[in-house]
Order: sequence, then structure tokens, then C-alpha cells
Amino acid sequence: MTKSMKTNWWLLLLAGIIFLILAFKVWGHPADSILELAFFIGWASLIAGVFQIGYSVSSKHIASNWPWLMFSGIINVIIGAIFISHPAVTAEVLPFFVGFWMMFVGIFTFFNGIGEHNNKVLGSWFDMLMGIIIFAGGIWISLYPAAEAMMLIWLISVTLLFYGIYFIVISLQLSKTK
Repeated sequence: MTKSMKTNWWLLLLAGIIFLILAFKVWGHPADSILELAFFIGWASLIAGVFQIGYSVSSKHIASNWPWLMFSGIINVIIGAIFISHPAVTAEVLPFFVGFWMMFVGIFTFFNGIGEHNNKVLGSWFDMLMGIIIFAGGIWISLYPAAEAMMLIWLISVTLLFYGIYFIVISLQLSKTK
């Protein structure tokens, strides 16, 4: 263990406290959390879409599925732009967006697996299976949007809580090492 890990344990403690504060903020203000999540997903989708488009253009001479990558990137950019430009409206319909987005990602992943299978890529069955699972999850979310919104808030809260506890425990263990 390095000396800097032992002396900078307080940084992990601070990170743990921040995650705990965020967990309680999400629990205490779920409507605000959905709005912020919509904005975050918008930026994540926009950035991922740009990277997908860049990858598809740079690999169009070697990847047979580059048009699917390009199409997926364009859809992600469009979804990201919508989420960022209208976060309040997006928060209201976020479960539907997430459901339809998951259905699209599931279809893309499934057909990507078929392309991999045709190119004799090991593990292509996993992509096809994940595509089916993601698509089914998208249908479920679209049919039960209120349940999805509450589940999403609960999962975010619990994840932040456990992440905060993890960092605090690790930092306290590091503070006691010599």
C-alpha cells in the first residue's frame, strides 16, 4: 500500500459523505431527481451518440455493421438533444423514452449479435440474448411507466447509499493502517 493511499484516506471519506448526501437528496426530492436524471441521460446519450458516429465512420472499411452503428449514434444524438432541450417535459415522459430507447437498443444489440455470428465472432450469442432481454425490459417499462419511475428513484438512492457506505468503510480502514 502506498503512502499517499494512507495519508489521503480522508478524500475517500469525503467522497463517501457526498454519496450519502446525494442518496438522501434523491429520497427526499424524487421529482427533482427525475428532472436531473433526464438532463444527465440527455448529455450521456448525446456524447455516446457522437462517439458511435465517429466509430462507425472510422471503421466503415472494416466493420460490416457500420451502418447500424451510424444509425444508433444518430438516434442517440437526437434523443440526447431532446432530453437536454426539454428536461421538464422529458422528466414527465422519461419512463416512455427510456422504454422505447431500450427497445431500440435491444433491437440494435440483437442484430449486432447476428452480424457478429455471421462473422464467426465468439460470444455473439450473448449479444443476441442481451438484445432480447433489453428489448423485453423496454416493453415492460413502456407498459408500467409509474412503476419504472419509482423503481429508478429507489435504485439510484440505494446505489448512492451503498456506494457512500463503501467509501466511508474503506477510508476508515485506510486511516487505521500504519
